[in-house]
Amino acid sequence: MSSNEDIRGDWNPLDRAVSQATGALGDTEVGTPDAILLLATGPGDLPARMTDSVVVPLREVPGAPAAWHGVSLRAGHLGESRVWLIEDDAALEHGPEPDWHRAFPVWLAGAAGARLMIHTSAGTALGSTSPDGATLAAGDVVRLVDHLNLSGRSPLRGLGETRLGPLFPDQTRVHDERLGELAWDAASRRGLDLTNGIAACTSGPALCTPAELAWHKTAGCDVSVQRLGDPLIAAAHAGMGTLALVAITDVAGEHELDVATIVARAERTAPVLDQLVEDVAQQVGPLARERAAEVEA
Repeated sequence: MSSNEDIRGDWNPLDRAVSQATGALGDTEVGTPDAILLLATGPGDLPARMTDSVVVPLREVPGAPAAWHGVSLRAGHLGESRVWLIEDDAALEHGPEPDWHRAFPVWLAGAAGARLMIHTSAGTALGSTSPDGATLAAGDVVRLVDHLNLSGRSPLRGLGETRLGPLFPDQTRVHDERLGELAWDAASRRGLDLTNGIAACTSGPALCTPAELAWHKTAGCDVSVQRLGDPLIAAAHAGMGTLALVAITDVAGEHELDVATIVARAERTAPVLDQLVEDVAQQVGPLARERAAEVEA
C-alpha cells in the first residue's frame, strides 16, 4: 500500500473519504495494485483464478460510500500482476448522492498506486458496421478508443480543488494505446474478434429510444453504453490509463427487445470477456510502472 500523505485534506469530501479508506486498507493485505478491474459485466470466474487473494467487503471500509456497501474489493494476482477487482454494480443507481460516489473505487485504487484500469460493460451497437469495416452483432466485443459523455453529469461536479487530480483533467490519454495493443494481441492469440469503436456514454437506467440511438450514431459513435462516463472521467482525473471493453448485447433497430434477452446475451459473452480481461491483466505490471513514471515526470 503506498503512502497517502499527499491526499490528506480536510476540505474536500472525496479527499477525506479516500484518505479514510486507504488508511483502513493499509491494515489489510490488499497490497499495491498495478490495475483495477472494474467490471460492470460482473466478476465472472476471475476471482477463482486470482492467487494470493484477499476479499474486503466495502461496507467494512471507512469512507466508502454507502452505494458501494453491497460489493467487495478482491485483491490478488493474475499472473505476475497485482490487481484489485470490484464489480461495477448496476444497483448503485439510488438516492440523492454526490456524483463522485459513482466512481469512488477508481480514486481509491489510484490513491493506492494503480495506474491502469480495465473496465467492462455491455452496450448497443449503433450501426451495421464498425470503423474497421466489421459487421457488429450481439456477442461481439468492442475496445473503446474514445467516448462522448452524453449523460449530463460528471463525477467531478461540485468537487472543486482536490489533491487526487487536476481541476481540469486531460482526457486525451485515458484510452491507453498500449493497453489496447495488449488487448489486440490477446484477442489474436485466442482467435477472438475485437473491434475498435467510440462510445456514447448515457446515464440510464432505461433502454434508449430509436431517436436517441440514431442521434448517437450521427454524433460519430459506434456503441451506446450506460453509466460508463463516470469511471472514465475519474480515471482521467486520477491519471490512469484505461482499457474499456464493451460486450455487444443488442443492435439498434431490433424489434421487441427486452431486458431479459439483453442479460442472457451478456451472460453468453461473459466467458470470452473474462478470458480477454485475464490475458491483458496478466501483462499490465510493466505498463503500470511506465505509466507511473510518465505521470510523475
